[in-house]
Amino acid sequence: MHPLVLHFPIAFIVLLAIFSFFKKQIEAETYKNINRFLIVFTAFTTVIATIMGLFLSMEGDTTDLMTLHKWFGVGICFLVYVLTFVKKEKVFNALLYVGVIGVVFVGHYGAGLTHGTNFITEPLVKTKVVKLNEETPIFQGFVKPVLDSKCLSCHNSEKRKGELDMSSFEGMMHGGKGGKLWIAGNPEKSALLKRVHLPEDNKKHMPPQGKKQLTKGEIQLINAWIKQGADNKIALAQLPEEDGLKQITSKLLASKNKSIEPVFAFNFAKTEIIDGLQNPFRSVIQKSPASPAIEVVINGRETYRPEFLTDLSSIKEQIVSLNLSFLPVDKSSIDFISSLSNLNNLLLNFTDVTTNDLSGLKTCVNLKTLSLSGTKVDVEIKDLLKQLPKLETLYLWNTEINNEAIDGLKLEFPNVHFETGFKSDGKALKLTPPVLLSEKTIISKGDFIELGHKMPGVEIRYTTDGTVPTKSSKLFKTPIQVDLKNKKPFKAIAYKKGWLASNVKTIKFIDKGYTPKQFEVTYEGENNEFIGVASRILIDHNKAGNGTANSTPSWAAFNFNNPLNALAYFGENPPTIKHIIFNYGVHKWSKTEPLATLEVWAGQDKNNLTLLKQIKKTPRKLKGDKKNQDIEDKRPRRLKIEVPKNKIFKYYKIIATPHKKSRIYVDQLYFY
Repeated sequence: MHPLVLHFPIAFIVLLAIFSFFKKQIEAETYKNINRFLIVFTAFTTVIATIMGLFLSMEGDTTDLMTLHKWFGVGICFLVYVLTFVKKEKVFNALLYVGVIGVVFVGHYGAGLTHGTNFITEPLVKTKVVKLNEETPIFQGFVKPVLDSKCLSCHNSEKRKGELDMSSFEGMMHGGKGGKLWIAGNPEKSALLKRVHLPEDNKKHMPPQGKKQLTKGEIQLINAWIKQGADNKIALAQLPEEDGLKQITSKLLASKNKSIEPVFAFNFAKTEIIDGLQNPFRSVIQKSPASPAIEVVINGRETYRPEFLTDLSSIKEQIVSLNLSFLPVDKSSIDFISSLSNLNNLLLNFTDVTTNDLSGLKTCVNLKTLSLSGTKVDVEIKDLLKQLPKLETLYLWNTEINNEAIDGLKLEFPNVHFETGFKSDGKALKLTPPVLLSEKTIISKGDFIELGHKMPGVEIRYTTDGTVPTKSSKLFKTPIQVDLKNKKPFKAIAYKKGWLASNVKTIKFIDKGYTPKQFEVTYEGENNEFIGVASRILIDHNKAGNGTANSTPSWAAFNFNNPLNALAYFGENPPTIKHIIFNYGVHKWSKTEPLATLEVWAGQDKNNLTLLKQIKKTPRKLKGDKKNQDIEDKRPRRLKIEVPKNKIFKYYKIIATPHKKSRIYVDQLYFY
């Protein structure tokens, strides 16, 4: 109750002080009435907050900070109470302003009790980021930060809840009212972990329900540290490789050091220069507004020209990351790259570079990551590695360097991590299916589609008659024109030597029909950032899917009070439309059929339309289970409305009304 109520006196005493400055602008009697109400309400809530605070103070030990907070709070309580009797304006204002200052101090001390004494000032103090290493004590670098973030707000030197102080290792070793926190070597019997593993609604569970809980990884870390001996001095370097604690902290060490943002000494490039270097095949991005570092990615093997690289001369000081994967990079390109003195990351995957070509990179002394997967480099790459003192990671999978040579490089360069990819057990792996590059299955007559695969060198075979493709089926080489009159599904499969064939990819293409020249809705759908806009969704030719409807931008949601009311205009020379398809979805939590009525109106004048069709749905109970899984009864619905033969209309109006207390999710409208 104390933290719940105290916001009222804090806000209202400040409001009283501000209000006093506007006395001359307000009619006297009005000012008197408002001021009286505010002071009485402030006094009442201050008394309640103080009483609740006194009860709360009995939970733990009394500390200097607790004493200051408590008696300052009591003082403010009496001061505000006295204000209800003071009639003289000067005395009233003097006491009021003293009260405002007192509230600042009381709030500061209260924040110190709850969040630590440096809670308010911490964001103003620039802290030095310490880079962890294998010599850092595991307790100091990994365990203590977890305990500080999850436990320290209740168990510190100023607020020893349960007589436990976790602000120091000595305090943790001493334990609290319930005894010692842990038993070295025995995590199962350690009180700390026993409390953590209790159900969250158990009053002895720690951290308490409503507080930020320990993650699974944090629990594993503390468990491994206690099991190893709960030593606050032992470091990562002192543990054997097979030790569980070392395996956990090694991963944490790598991720923590990777996340530290480097500070660069060079200047920012001008925004107009960066913008001028952008083109459809080259992305030039400043990493953040606070950093001058620039990342460059160049795409398109067929369209690549050497100027795409050499044009970057004006920002070569700022380039820290460069991705030239799959491009025809040669020695002349490497000569330019060698001038990038601040380059940290270089990706040359599946380029034509050789070990000799790369010799020029020895001037890139700041290089930390070098990716050469799929290139023609050999074991002589070690001569270059000797020239790169800061190199941390080298990617060499799918190269001619064998495992024996890799092992030799690891011994010679122990500070470099060699990423060599998946090590097969001799069994062939299955390819992933081909992908539709456009991702659109709703297309127009005459449209072309293109298939692709994430792995290079893959053959894609396909059929258009619904049969399963084989190695003898048609080979995909160039974009294919789809025959929408063919109702058989399109099927494709991927093949590659040394791999198992992929599963068959089945694609059903849908004719998107005629698109209205104008499309209006009277209500765009429920105002929710997770729900789409109806005027776009209904005619964007992007089917939401075959599963249950959900709160995503692929659907627009409507309720009984705000039904869908859409008007489509096809121009002065409209096409001959034979039927209209209305797609709508059922949310996975729906228990009854959501659609009440669907009406389709048509005519030559939008103000004088004729009803073509009305479909009514009864609010029947939907089939489902307790887990509300996606089942057939909750799949998207497809309603077809026939347009009278030999009738051509300029306007079509679609009205979809849900049942009361239901919500309908709309997807697509097709006009054929």
